[in-house]
Amino acid sequence: MKVVTILGRIAKNEKFGIPIYRYDDKLKGSFSLKRERYINMFSLLIDNFGAQNVVPIFTKLAKEAQTKVLMEEFHAEYNEIFDDRNFIDDEKDFYKILRIINDATSGNEEYIIDLSHGFRHIPILATISLISQSLNNTNKIKHIFFAKEKVPYKNYEIIDLKEYLELANMSYVLESFNHNYTVALVSKFKNKNFRDLASQLSTISNHILSNSLKALNNDISKILNNIDFILKNEQIETFKSSLEDIRQHIMELQRIGVEKDSTKFYKMSRILTPKGYLLNAITLLFEAIGYYCAESFECFGDDIKTHINNFKKSKEFNAYDLTHESRTFVKRMKLRGEVYLTEDGGMAYTSIQKKLKSIKALSNFGDFIKDAEKLRNNLAHGNAREKIEDSKRELLKLLDKYNSFCIQQNILGNKI
Repeated sequence: MKVVTILGRIAKNEKFGIPIYRYDDKLKGSFSLKRERYINMFSLLIDNFGAQNVVPIFTKLAKEAQTKVLMEEFHAEYNEIFDDRNFIDDEKDFYKILRIINDATSGNEEYIIDLSHGFRHIPILATISLISQSLNNTNKIKHIFFAKEKVPYKNYEIIDLKEYLELANMSYVLESFNHNYTVALVSKFKNKNFRDLASQLSTISNHILSNSLKALNNDISKILNNIDFILKNEQIETFKSSLEDIRQHIMELQRIGVEKDSTKFYKMSRILTPKGYLLNAITLLFEAIGYYCAESFECFGDDIKTHINNFKKSKEFNAYDLTHESRTFVKRMKLRGEVYLTEDGGMAYTSIQKKLKSIKALSNFGDFIKDAEKLRNNLAHGNAREKIEDSKRELLKLLDKYNSFCIQQNILGNKI
């Protein structure tokens, strides 16, 4: 295991002598020190992890200071571990410093990073680099050491900042989900609750983006329970507001999930449109129209309701056939070779047709269905010539028309 350390210019303090270093309770289970007194963390790391495994990142002045420390501690300068590739020649060149830190930790080995020393901004840049890298493989970074001062110049406790890196990663995961339902492919979190939450968010994301609304509703209770548990943790202040936002939104999805199908699909289409998932949104809107038509047919009379319920209970039942035929019947006023609404299938066909003919402005509703079908086909088959913003505006107009026809006017008289 490699230990990458940012060198500073800390030398022996003649007034206070050599300080005491100890691991905190969490690290004691994994590490022990050969002795308790070291001039600084650099000499501690060399003594306990082996010079061959220590990778210093250094400036000219830091190297000069630390070779003197090593001579005093071990009577050796260990010049072989000072690789020129890790030399910072300009402390103001932040991009170069980031590149050096990235290169030093870019191998396939596992790393411990020590941020105890270093000139002001360099440990901060190292932290930025670690956050970036950990999004790809958080398992590679095993620990982030920091010597916390307990008694000035005399006593230091070595703590692990890795959990704070996990907080940064989780914050990124939550913001990504909040923004567009995607979950960054972060490697496994050490914290079980974070790991479970990331996995559950990924599942929710997959359900939403695949339009699997029934499966979505089945998994919501589990993630809400986990979110409630995590919110009790005092250490999550960095992303508490994001987690609260997600909790409120998932509760909204839960409420939508128990509504009738036409309302459920319409509201999900509304949610997905501003996030840019236009194909998902128009697909859901088109299905909402079909469910609205089917639900309305059931309100046309008991004979029709019985006919539809019998179809739902039959082996031939398919939700696509139900919505497609219902929507098409409203659009064309007739069907041919269909599954549940056949012309020779009894009174249901003629009863629905008779009722539809009595509805004023039905042709306008039929035109709306055609417009929705056209946009869906264009987006689904890659035929859209419009810019994405034009398609989004068209979709928003269709959503408004659905609201007008199916909710405000309730043109077909849906009472379900």
